[in-house]
Amino acid sequence: MNFWWQEKEGEDLANAVTDTVNKLISENSFRYNLNMDMLRIYTGRDYEALDRYDPSMRGSMPTGEDYRMRLNVTGSCIDTLVSRIGKSKPKPMYLTKRGDYNLRQRAQRLTDLMEGVFHNAKIYEHMTRVFQDSLIFDIGALKIGRDGSEIWVERVFPCELFWDLTAAMYSDPPALHQVKQISMETLKQLYPEKTEEIEFHAVHGAEYSDNKPTDADMIQVTESWHLPSVADAEDGLHCTTMSGLLLDAEGWDYGKFPFIFLRWGEAGVGFGGISLAEQLKNIQFEINKLALRIQQAMHLLSVPWIFVQAGSRVVDTALRNQVGSIVNYVGQPPVSYNPTAMHPEVYAHLDRLYQLAYQQSGLSEMSATGRKPPGLESGAALRTFHDIESERFMHQGQKYEEGFMRVAEWCFDLGKEIVNEFGKWPVKGISDNALKKLDFKDLMIAEEDFTLQPFPVSLLPSTPAGRLAAVTELMNAKIITNPAHITRLLEFPDLEAVTGLYRTFEKDMEWRISEIVEYGRYHAPEPIMNLEFASERMAQAFLEGQQDGLETEKLNDMNRFISDCQALIQGEAPPEEVAPAGEAPMEPPAELLEGLMPGGAPEETPTEPMGLPPIPGGTPGLPPPEATPEPLPV
Repeated sequence: MNFWWQEKEGEDLANAVTDTVNKLISENSFRYNLNMDMLRIYTGRDYEALDRYDPSMRGSMPTGEDYRMRLNVTGSCIDTLVSRIGKSKPKPMYLTKRGDYNLRQRAQRLTDLMEGVFHNAKIYEHMTRVFQDSLIFDIGALKIGRDGSEIWVERVFPCELFWDLTAAMYSDPPALHQVKQISMETLKQLYPEKTEEIEFHAVHGAEYSDNKPTDADMIQVTESWHLPSVADAEDGLHCTTMSGLLLDAEGWDYGKFPFIFLRWGEAGVGFGGISLAEQLKNIQFEINKLALRIQQAMHLLSVPWIFVQAGSRVVDTALRNQVGSIVNYVGQPPVSYNPTAMHPEVYAHLDRLYQLAYQQSGLSEMSATGRKPPGLESGAALRTFHDIESERFMHQGQKYEEGFMRVAEWCFDLGKEIVNEFGKWPVKGISDNALKKLDFKDLMIAEEDFTLQPFPVSLLPSTPAGRLAAVTELMNAKIITNPAHITRLLEFPDLEAVTGLYRTFEKDMEWRISEIVEYGRYHAPEPIMNLEFASERMAQAFLEGQQDGLETEKLNDMNRFISDCQALIQGEAPPEEVAPAGEAPMEPPAELLEGLMPGGAPEETPTEPMGLPPIPGGTPGLPPPEATPEPLPV
């Protein structure tokens, strides 16, 4: 007997997929029910419409009046974590492992191109939803593909994914199936050549569940992947089927599924993880029971009871809720009794359950509710408190960032496919918040020559004051000095205007260096330039060129540029003589290289907090500043 991916005929393949998925749906019933229960815990709603795969898949949670979320601490914890971790936008950076200036420039442009791809495909929006899924379900999944030269992504409902639990006990499964509902009209538009067959099999085919036409006229469709059994094997397969009908099939050479998976907690065995909702479910159940009993007790005992002695001649109608009512009686007067609805220990236990839920999720009550802990008054104390809390999420933040790097890897692979098919892949890249046209064909780098790293934004404080203080500390330690990087870390839109002029100088110098390195064309400095900055940047390029083995003629051009800058600074005309070709390049002035060369004189460490780096030499056309700018407030 052949496995489903070994079938050669279209109808045999479709029927084999149907039989396989039927078995997997039954095998995955526990996982499916658990995920649906976690969804009900998070939302407090029932989802009968999603139980159409199998009538028995109704979950174990009670429904109706006995199951109403009154104090949803699970939802509070999940929403807080989504806003804390899922808000970050890690940007993939391509860093060259080796190579010259040209390779580094291509890597930078490739970074700009990938940022444009992420923006166009709305990857950050979709990944936030996928991260939320990983907190609710056993897995979060982002599907990625291309339509012609356009890359697209979509969030996949985790309950649509099925795999062999036994085969995935200790490693990733060799095959994966996505079972979803698609309207007949949509399906016919996707496969216009199979319109008649779709209509026939929708009526006469044996579906996984009762799929008679409804107002929506939905059809159950399965998309399946089987990875190559070994490297370079040709048994990889990707196919799309409905009951008894093969819609599409192609070979699958990738050693991975077209999904990016996120998991909150690792289960130890199996492909799925452990969600935060599952970790908190027992606490949430106990809170629900207590909340229901408190509500029942309040309804039963919150109204005062009136005791009337037997034999007393008290007219019931005289006991009215009015001010100054007169009650006629004979015998003992009526007595009002207000019982305590609940013992105070019940409320104390409820508070303990809340604290336990926050501890289990790694959150503080301040993060979830905004309530400041007693004794934390100073800004430094609050920052330390936040830092301690952030340590618990460092691993989760790194896994979230790693997910974006996997997306970038898929985009790189799909980009190569697009170039092979169309000969080019033009993309509107993003650099310094501006669009520029880039072609992936001109930026392709061998995978062994670069590494992917996320731009470190996610673990910084979320508040403007906290982020400013953290970045200022990095600036004081001279860990970061580039204004563009500072602006990106701070994520303050108003700073674009402040650092825009500096970046203009920087981009101009990168162009002049690129002209020398790539084409051997020399562009003399202009008096209106920021000459000090230009001289220092070219000296840095000179040192890099020496390390990269740049031609002597180009090194001489760099040295000539530095000399011309120094002449303009001193008010002299630039020298016209250039070192003859073939001679050893002249060294730039030692004072310029002092702070750039390894082992040179160290720069003075500032004793005051740094603000944003001032534009070296001041702004051209404006008088020099009279005083040093005030440092940014911390």
